[in-house]
Amino acid sequence: MTEHAAEAQTVSVAIFGRDEAEHIGACLHAVAVAGKATQASLHVTVLLNGSRDASADVAAAAIRESGLEARLYSIPHADKTNAINQYLHVLRPRAALHVFVDAYATVRSDALAWLSLRLAEHPAAQAAAAMPSEGRSAAAMRAEMHRHPGLHGSLFALRGSFVERLAVAKIRLPVGLYRGDGLLGAMVMLDQDAASGGWLTERLILVPEASWAAPAWQPWRWRDVQRHLQRKLRQGRARLEWAALRPLIYRDGFAALPQDAGQMVMAGFGSGKPHRAPSFWRDPFASVALARIRQSGPPPAPEALLPRLLLRTEAT
Repeated sequence: MTEHAAEAQTVSVAIFGRDEAEHIGACLHAVAVAGKATQASLHVTVLLNGSRDASADVAAAAIRESGLEARLYSIPHADKTNAINQYLHVLRPRAALHVFVDAYATVRSDALAWLSLRLAEHPAAQAAAAMPSEGRSAAAMRAEMHRHPGLHGSLFALRGSFVERLAVAKIRLPVGLYRGDGLLGAMVMLDQDAASGGWLTERLILVPEASWAAPAWQPWRWRDVQRHLQRKLRQGRARLEWAALRPLIYRDGFAALPQDAGQMVMAGFGSGKPHRAPSFWRDPFASVALARIRQSGPPPAPEALLPRLLLRTEAT
């Protein structure tokens, strides 16, 4: 089989997680089952960013039990966006389809097949977004995705040719950016050209048949409460990031994205800068997020961003 033919029959799945020992095993087993429905060669890359729990051990065991062709990496810096950069520019295999999954998600057995099928049916589309079908917020999220199409980090797919174009253009997401998947969705709909690409939602198709299950949030669990509050803070930070990010990409293009999201926010919200800092009463989470950015130290050292291989397996 030629290299091109092998690429055309390969689905690459990238799984991202931090301290997800409780869920990553189920995630990997579900991906293994879903991969069989695609009738394609499946390759899995697991990237643990800043994990301090037993995620690596659980993931390694699940990979072996599932018989997956997989690579397991650990990255010291706790940042999913950097992990996405490492996958796109360093670790990705050549594949017709690149599927992105959060380690807490359990994909449905037919989800990967539906994503692949819909992209095959829509050759102009460069990405396919799965949609949630379970949980208290699933209906609201589906409605929001119909109003404002985009990529949700739990499960989505990018066409292989789109990923190769990103790599050739050396487009990287700012390290520390919340909702890096959202920025990828913007790149899709603008065809990687903010100045003249034109915003076309047809480049991103919604696939309601492709779905996943996520752990239910339990308000009486302290860990869940902590995660909920941290998510609200990250969402507040995201509002700051997008306010600083939007004028940059429309003026200078995606290739000019800054390396660090925190420095980008400070450049936009510092003293005498173009954006007014949010007041605590109008947006308390964004206000706290900005204070944390101002108090943060320098960007992470380059070596902290690099992946370290923990396990490599062949398909069985």
